[in-house]
Amino acid sequence: MPDELVAQISPSRVAMLGTECKPVRCVSLAGDVGSRVQCSIYEKRSSTCREFEASWTDGQPNPDCDAARAAFGLAALEPAFQMPEKQIA
Repeated sequence: MPDELVAQISPSRVAMLGTECKPVRCVSLAGDVGSRVQCSIYEKRSSTCREFEASWTDGQPNPDCDAARAAFGLAALEPAFQMPEKQIA
């Protein structure tokens, strides 16, 4: 993690600049929330970001993802539509 992009929050922990205050907006988030965004340091992103799953990525909702979207006025993600498998009679 590039030192110039983090703030020290304890002797052993750092946070991405912008995530330690309100409103939350990581300095590495490029684009407009609700339109199109991307991480500008994706390959160097923190373990927190690496471990965060969007809702339905693993077939389950993620309440933290839903809350983050709600904070920006966005609806929760819906599960992807899947065609039912054909029943063989």
